[in-house]
Amino acid sequence: MLARLRFGVIPESEQGYAAADHFAAALSPILGVPVEVHRAHDYRVLLASLEQGRVDLAWVPPLAAARALRMRGIVDVAVTMRNGQSSYHTGLISLRDGPIQSLADLRGVRAAWVDRESASGYLVIRSALRAAGVSLVSAFSEEFFVRSHAEVARAIFERRVDVGATCFNFVSGTVEIARSGFKDHGGVRDDAVALLAHAGPIPSDIVAANQSIGSKWLQLIQTALVDARPLAAHEAAKKLVHADGFVRPTSEHREMLSVLLSAVDRPNSVPPAAIPARR
Repeated sequence: MLARLRFGVIPESEQGYAAADHFAAALSPILGVPVEVHRAHDYRVLLASLEQGRVDLAWVPPLAAARALRMRGIVDVAVTMRNGQSSYHTGLISLRDGPIQSLADLRGVRAAWVDRESASGYLVIRSALRAAGVSLVSAFSEEFFVRSHAEVARAIFERRVDVGATCFNFVSGTVEIARSGFKDHGGVRDDAVALLAHAGPIPSDIVAANQSIGSKWLQLIQTALVDARPLAAHEAAKKLVHADGFVRPTSEHREMLSVLLSAVDRPNSVPPAAIPARR
């Protein structure tokens, strides 16, 4: 039996640090051992740490999740749910009152992305733009990787960039920008931005574990996340990942992750849907 559990996350803000610490504190009494928060530098580092056992449990975004599940010894514990969905979309956004009002305006603009390994914050929307005939070379004069959706929001709102990528859901036919990017930390209202293009769906992020921690701990963690037993750890996890809840992994969700990975690794094999839009 392990003497401690190491939980890995990508730092996004001071609020994110506090939420990760709060979740660790709530999870510790369930497992009966200390839970330590491991703050990885980026998605690749987090994935390598999980594979090598330096991290036992991690909140991982979709592309990292797809790669993780192809590795020996990594298992999915829970899938995040937002707005009743286990998938979401990616979009390229700009300020509604700014100079960029359509894809035709994408010439020499400044762009903010999350991370080179981010499905919704970089890879999928760029593939969609390319499929729609946008020249990425001429479209962007400067590109910045700001590490979180919240920072994308701030960069756009403060006019440090012209456009950026974030994730969102369609809710009752309307666009709801992801809470992780705007409502919780970014300080930007949905109605302040215009959606220039979108693509998806993208399967939701997951909580993954190195199965070496043992079936007993895996079951306890899954029960806490999915079944809300106990409630304190469940609520702390929801706050950390900006979710409404969690569900158990399914073969359908794993297949969506596999398709996503194929589309990213072989862009011509599964072209993403690209729908120019302004909302």
